[in-house]
Formats: sequence, structure tokens, C-alpha cells
Amino acid sequence: MRIYILIFIFYIVSLTHGFSQVFYDLNYEGQAQLFSGKESPFWMHTNSRGRVDEKTHFSGLLSYKATIDFEGERKAEFGLGSFFKDGYEDGFKLDEAYFSYSSPKVGIVLGKKQRKDLFQNLSASNENILWSLNASPLPGIRFFTTDPLFIKGDHGLGFMVSLEEYIMDDDRFIEDTRLHHKSGHIVYRSKNDFQISLGGQHFVQWAGYSEEFGELPGSFEAYTRIFTGMASENEIAGGEEANALGNQIGSYEIKLQTKIRDVDFQFLYNHIFEDASGMKGGNFPDGRYAVYFEDNRDTFWGSSWLKALMYEFYYTKNQSRSRVSSEVDGADNYFNNNLYRSGWTYRNQVIGVPFILLNEDNRFRIGTNILTVHHLGLKGKAFDEFPYRFLLSYRKNYGVKDSFFAETREVFSTLLELELINTDYILKAQLGADIKSYENSNFGIGINFSKNIF
Repeated sequence: MRIYILIFIFYIVSLTHGFSQVFYDLNYEGQAQLFSGKESPFWMHTNSRGRVDEKTHFSGLLSYKATIDFEGERKAEFGLGSFFKDGYEDGFKLDEAYFSYSSPKVGIVLGKKQRKDLFQNLSASNENILWSLNASPLPGIRFFTTDPLFIKGDHGLGFMVSLEEYIMDDDRFIEDTRLHHKSGHIVYRSKNDFQISLGGQHFVQWAGYSEEFGELPGSFEAYTRIFTGMASENEIAGGEEANALGNQIGSYEIKLQTKIRDVDFQFLYNHIFEDASGMKGGNFPDGRYAVYFEDNRDTFWGSSWLKALMYEFYYTKNQSRSRVSSEVDGADNYFNNNLYRSGWTYRNQVIGVPFILLNEDNRFRIGTNILTVHHLGLKGKAFDEFPYRFLLSYRKNYGVKDSFFAETREVFSTLLELELINTDYILKAQLGADIKSYENSNFGIGINFSKNIF
């Protein structure tokens, strides 16, 4: 509650200063869908920013945003949004409530704000294998660079950083869990639009209250330890935090991007780790491998059918099982944790790449995290008239640590979204399907309606 009061104060203060223009937006978006199975096909609920779940038939979102443009390419925003949904949980939910300020180089967000879609909703994990668009945004504070800070000029060697602190305010095994996140990247940009960045992401779930162990370390001294990845000086929670204080996960990243004749090319690699062995590469080749093309010309190779393409390959079968020491301390168990048993989830939805699945029985813990996935996303305009988005994923699910499936579960998941009307409102039709090797296939249809009210 305090942070939302702070947001409101910042908003009022911003209105008292000189600015050039103020823009107001009020938008409505509604979604309705029917499906043949108990749950909707994978891509009809996945990466929906927490606004729908596997059993949602209807959802409606109302969002408001005020944008204040200042001189020098600076702007402030105040956003507020709420939605209604049925499904596993019925009722009204808070979607966003935030104040943000950004300049050409740095930005800050206070509150609960949806993250930017980086790949036209074609990627399965968007920014990183650990942080997709699958779950609702968390309330907190975020400092970040909006563009590389170069040592000299606007090219050459530079860096990007972020620091974020959140409260996981959902119903969890460890109540009032906090989430720390930071990232750092070294960037090289040439004069001819070639850029390469190397760096990493670091997340820690820490503090909170355990019914079994009581209050977990949440002091400033504990914060310095989770910040640096150190273990506690004393035994915490029966020794569950021997390796490092809190539930620590991270990712190394390599990103190459360039532009050739107004066509953007990107190559991405994310290496995932959850302990020291993963940090040393003991779980290689686990991670995300991706390529992305986006065409900003009138036509792509003489046609408007294809304007953007993304291919991603996910591999999580190693999980440090090949290490000799794993015979003693066990292999990794991605997105699960023995102490923070709700794992890498928020409001019963996976925060990271959504191919890692919740337990089917109670949606409490991670039930599938050993997998390989080929994912393809396409976007363009059919017959020069109907914009479309097409997703196709083929995955093999092998189970989870100490609980492998008797037979590998193979799944084809697909979605075709076609924009039918774009006048005073936008109307899209959706067709989705899951073709499975281990149970009946599932099919779904849906419509999406959105309108800018003012």
C-alpha cells in the first residue's frame, strides 16, 4: 500500500512542473475462448501477462495511462489497470499501478508495471529464459539504463545495468518473500549498426516467513549476502541455505544485433544456472538459443506475408547431472527450491520460460522442467490485408528431478491469430491446438476485442 501512495505523490508532483504535452489513454481489451479439453491449448493462455490462466473462458481489461512529455526526450507516466477473469481464480485483479520516469539513458519504475514486449509477441521467453511475459508483474522499484552508457560518444565500448527490488505478495509457501534482481552487460556498438553485449542476470528470492522456521533473514546484512551470492554465517532453515542465502538463480547472456537494409537481425544465447556448478558451466548446454529477424521495409523479399520471424531452441536436460559431485549433492531442479517451495512462480504462473510447467495436480510446484523445445514465431500480413501472428512449438517433456515420466511426452502447440477488423476497434480471431502423444489432443477458438476509448 505504501508504494502505491508513493506513486500517487510522484504523479501529483510531476504535474506541478513545467512540461510540453500531456497525453491520456483509456483502453479496453476483452478476450473470449472455447476449448475442447479441461484446459485451453498452450498458446491460448501462455504469455498473457497473468491476465488469463489455463481455464479462462473470458477476461476483460480496462487500463488508463497518462504520459507527460518533457523537454530533452524525457517523459513521465502514470498507469493504472484492472481486469476481470474466470478460470482457476475468478474475480477482479490489479493489472498495473505505477509511476515511471525515463530519459534517453536511464529510467525508474515505482509500482506494478507490465514489461515491454521485445519481439512482437513471437518469443516464448521475451527478455530472458528467466523472465517471460507469462506471469503478472510484481510490485516494487526498478532502476535501469534505457540505452548503453558509452565511454565516449554514442558508440564504442559501454555498459547497461539494472537494479530491482520486489515483494512477492501472492499466496506462497514462504509468506512475504522478497525478490532481488540485478543485471549488468558490457556493450560494444560500431558506427555501422553492429552491436554485441555480454552480461548476466541475477535473481534471489529471500527473507519472508516460514511456518516451520519462522522469520527468515531479512536484515541489511542478509541483503549484502544475497546481493553478492554468499551463504549465511549461521545455519538457516535446517541447512536448506547452505550454498547461498535465499533461492538464487541467474543467467549468462550473449546478444548480437545488426541492421542490413532496414532488416534487423538478432542472435541470443541465455545460459541458466542455479548454483556454483551452473555458474562454471557444469550444466552446459542448457539454455536458450534464438534468432530474430524483423523487416522494416514496405515488403520482405517482395511480399508482405512475412515481416518478422523468431526461432528459439530450449534445452534443459543436463541440469548438472554429468558432474561427478552430483552423485553426492544431487542435480539441479530448475525453478524449484526446497525452502522457497512455491518456486519461480507468481500467482500460480511460471515467471520464466513457460515451457517449464506447474505440477498438474495442484499447480503448486514445478512438475516439468526437463525438456527440449523447438519454437517458431511468424508475423506478417496475409493477402496484403489481414495481419497475422503464428506460433508453433514442438516439445519433448521428460519430467522433473527424481520423477521422470514413464514415456517421453511429445506435444505440438500452435496458435494462429488473425486480425479481421481495424477501424474504431480491433477484432482478432484465434485458433489454437495441442497435439499430444500421451493423451487426447486439445483444440480451441477465441476472439480478442480491443478499443481505445480516448
